[in-house]
Amino acid sequence: MVAELPPLKWSRATFDGLIRHFKFPESWGTRYPYEGQTAADAPAGFITLFWDFFSAGNF
Repeated sequence: MVAELPPLKWSRATFDGLIRHFKFPESWGTRYPYEGQTAADAPAGFITLFWDFFSAGNF
């Protein structure tokens, strides 16, 4: 049985703030997810990063 993942709940402002705060290089090609996407929907060549990695996980 495969569990369904909930849709991502980030706001665009939160995403943009994360990129600025942690100074992600433009070369990383970060993308804001499309509405309804889940963590499992990262396109080929991309990875999913979770806010908690940065805010609570000292990533």
